[in-house]
Amino acid sequence: MSTIFTTPGATLDPGAMSAPRAEQFDGEGRLISVTFESAPVQAAAAAADRWLVALDGSGHSMHALAMAVRLAAESGTHALDLVNVQPWLSKEAAEIELPQRGWTAATDACALLDARGLGWRLHVWMGEPAARIVELAETLGSRGIVIGARGLTAGEALLLGSVAQQVIHTTHGAVLIVRSPEASKE
Repeated sequence: MSTIFTTPGATLDPGAMSAPRAEQFDGEGRLISVTFESAPVQAAAAAADRWLVALDGSGHSMHALAMAVRLAAESGTHALDLVNVQPWLSKEAAEIELPQRGWTAATDACALLDARGLGWRLHVWMGEPAARIVELAETLGSRGIVIGARGLTAGEALLLGSVAQQVIHTTHGAVLIVRSPEASKE
């Protein structure tokens, strides 16, 4: 895999997507990850002090983000790492759709962090969500992973699988599973 770095991006307008800070390609030249970055993250805490927050654009992931913001404030950290994992795309589709899909799923999260004055780095990857989340946390040396949960019953989790459950079973680091209030009402 190769990585290409571009110029650092400024804080992104929630309605517009600017150039990624970094792009990574597989052996066939397919774009497999992009990273966007807010301006404040460069001077903020090292990755080992930052939480990695898994985002999928749902209310559950936004609730997890709110908890991560509280954790960051309590620990004096001024930035968070965010990750959005997309399904595998063809080489042609990945060039356009990977950055756009990831940005769309994370726009509200990035806007919330901007409003709070927190720096962020958004990592958009292709692949199996749990495996990629754990891989990124280990690569970054993250403080831990914060992930939302839908509150599946045991049967639903067995049949459908659960990204949060898979993350717990495969990571060697800390994981905070955040159930949103609406999960208990479902």
